Amino acid sequence: MASRGSLIAAIIIVVALLGAAAYVLHGGLGETSTSSVTSKSSGAGSATEAGTTGAMGAEGGYAIRAATLLGGISTLDIIEHENLTVKYGYPLRVLRLQKTPDILAAIAKGEADLAVVPAEMAAKMIEGGSDVVIVAVDMMQNQAILAKDPTIRNVTDLRGRLVGAVVASGTYKLFKAYINIVYGIPVVESGERTPGAISVVNVPPGSILDAVENGQVDAIVIWEPFVSKGISMGLHVVATFADLWREANVSGEPVMLVWIARGDFARSHPDALNAFLAARSEAAAIWMNNENLTYRVLSSLYHLTRLEFDIMYNRTVIVAGNLTDNLIESIRNEWWLAWKGGYLPEDPATIPANVFYTG
Repeated sequence: MASRGSLIAAIIIVVALLGAAAYVLHGGLGETSTSSVTSKSSGAGSATEAGTTGAMGAEGGYAIRAATLLGGISTLDIIEHENLTVKYGYPLRVLRLQKTPDILAAIAKGEADLAVVPAEMAAKMIEGGSDVVIVAVDMMQNQAILAKDPTIRNVTDLRGRLVGAVVASGTYKLFKAYINIVYGIPVVESGERTPGAISVVNVPPGSILDAVENGQVDAIVIWEPFVSKGISMGLHVVATFADLWREANVSGEPVMLVWIARGDFARSHPDALNAFLAARSEAAAIWMNNENLTYRVLSSLYHLTRLEFDIMYNRTVIVAGNLTDNLIESIRNEWWLAWKGGYLPEDPATIPANVFYTG
């Protein structure tokens, strides 16, 4: 029979082994996440280090960290679901953040390598001195003006009406630019109906559909997937941003979302960046050619019904491939609109060509 001392030693060993197992299972001590909602790893490793040293995967390879806004659709959804970066040799960590400032902070602190953001936000970061480069266009403009009132059939019918919008967003600033350039109608933020003008009410995204449904506002300006949810509720499209782009006689395509990368990441890890871009292009092809898979992914993430998804799927234009001269021109023209709408403080024509990463 084992002595009492031997039994105690055996217990200590077992406890130590259990502690080590728990340490490995939970990724070690001190791991933190920028994400205020989710932080999910795909592939071999998870990101635990910030800055140019990067995040290391379980096998010692670089783990790419990509940030997105919680509730914002993009090809990142497919990349993550299908583990596409692993196919090209790099694990992926996705940060889904609650607010736009969280994305800016993650990039600034080196806690994210890439982020998918509205094109005008990328320009604002660059004008503010952030070391970022634009590496791809993800999606064209899918925003729209929606109304419930059947008498509102076109933009001119919005005179003297209340329009709900997320005032701090680039989408609202583009709306102001379009209305000014195409129609010359004043846009005011008085919150009260103003004869001859479109009066805007600031409404958060989560409440904007209720605001028009309950009659608090007469129309709304919003993006996907809220547009498709609104249409499925019986709201009608007054105008799309793609329509307004054409009416404004802006050349190129109406770019909405772009991928940005930290400059130090692009310089220090070009292989990882190019692997991500290859995965993104493959995800774009899946989005365009495999509707059922795209439905499974997006419906689970954004709680879309089949009807809402079908509307959204037919409204969105995804861009495959890397930057081209035409896409760069389109981005610059979108920036010009954002400047005219008051979102950008400086003329974006001064932004240098080297902010565009073409491989």
